[in-house]
Amino acid sequence: MQKCPRLAWLEYHHRQESSLPFYNMEDSFSSLWTRAYGLQDTPRGQRGDSFRILDSLAPGESARFIRIVYRDLRITIPWIRKLEDGWEAIWPMFTARESEAWVMKLARLAAAANGIDIRRQEAVFLNRSYIRQGSLDTGKLFLKSDCLENRKHHLTSSIEDLQADLDVDPDRLIDEACSLFSGPCPKAVNSRHCALGKRCRHYESCFRTDLRPGDDTIFLRTLPGRFSLPEGSMADLDPAGLENYPTAFGQYQAARHNPWIDREGLRQWMQDAVHPYSYLDFEWDTFAVPPYRGMKPADVLCFQFSLHTETEEGLDHASFFGWGDCRRAFIQRLLETVPKEGTIFVYNMEGAEALRLRQLARQFPEYAEPLQQIWERMKDLSKPFENGLYYNLRMKGRFSLKQVVTLFTDDPVYSSLAIHDGLQAVRAYREYETADPGTRERIMEELDRYCQMDTYAEYLVLKGLEKVMEE
Repeated sequence: MQKCPRLAWLEYHHRQESSLPFYNMEDSFSSLWTRAYGLQDTPRGQRGDSFRILDSLAPGESARFIRIVYRDLRITIPWIRKLEDGWEAIWPMFTARESEAWVMKLARLAAAANGIDIRRQEAVFLNRSYIRQGSLDTGKLFLKSDCLENRKHHLTSSIEDLQADLDVDPDRLIDEACSLFSGPCPKAVNSRHCALGKRCRHYESCFRTDLRPGDDTIFLRTLPGRFSLPEGSMADLDPAGLENYPTAFGQYQAARHNPWIDREGLRQWMQDAVHPYSYLDFEWDTFAVPPYRGMKPADVLCFQFSLHTETEEGLDHASFFGWGDCRRAFIQRLLETVPKEGTIFVYNMEGAEALRLRQLARQFPEYAEPLQQIWERMKDLSKPFENGLYYNLRMKGRFSLKQVVTLFTDDPVYSSLAIHDGLQAVRAYREYETADPGTRERIMEELDRYCQMDTYAEYLVLKGLEKVMEE
């Protein structure tokens, strides 16, 4: 509600099925921390039973999932322990961010209104330094602290100190929420929250991006103060200082003369490329808890790759798909098929493939050198677009491979595929384990076609850039 009243209203009135969980987890998070701290036999709160459970506890004893109601606000404290002079609330979470102090204080105030005096607070969170060896060691998987992490994941300020600076008024917030939900849907307001990390799922419907012209200022990227700009054409902006923001500068130029092509900049970007050209793409899943030896919390497991290589005869293709702990087989197949020389084009490599290879090199040091030789030959195909060397108003502020490839081909590259985005690929991979043999074969074929299309799209994009450089 504080971030975006419209988002709160939409989520309240139009509740949707939960999207695919970001983390793949074999066991629930609550079962893991319950086991780690020996809480399996502690009482668990049920509706209307929480206060009876609290009354039955002696100092030092714990209970889980205690439900507290204050007016229209319902809060569950995952783990609460009786002290001699009050209570301790312990909050298990994947990452102990400083922003969680706000929620903890709101719960503390609601508890106080019910006569529950929370004197101490701690967080339980995943130990990022833990490296799995044999079986999962839940005792080492978690850390417990009265401090929370800053943006660099360093434990800095205590929960108490953070809460001392927070102004949280439950009555005012409840009144505002009730008023919001009983009223009409608020107007959409473009802000950094709309596309922070990834676009809100309501973004297109809120701003009707399908009906807006490509030069609309709502599609601007990287320019400070862009959210306060009036609606209109980017061509009407004051160009002074735009050169310091290459993406926004390219968008501004495209609004004046579409498309914007910095041919000299593209040539400089391509000058160190060496034949034969290859095109590489990985698919992976993210595990909150390391499932295999050598993995850390929040590590990813690459289960598939596609590789296209230009030859005199045309395009050669190689691929891999694996299940379970397929990391070593993935590496070996990759080293067998990637050419020993030439540039390897990857889309958004630093946030994806190069990062994955560095992780594999850490987990399998015997392959570190050849893997490093691969990532050092990679060239990020997204940079010409993100750095403002090429911009077409049809992009509408989107720089994904699936958006960019449509600029260089009239073929509906992805539309005919059963799997046509990364989330669907991960969903299919997670379904594979419990699928029957026939369904497994179908999933493998669909995943192969999707991943293969990504590297073919990379090929089409590079050929398109080479063409505009020659024009």
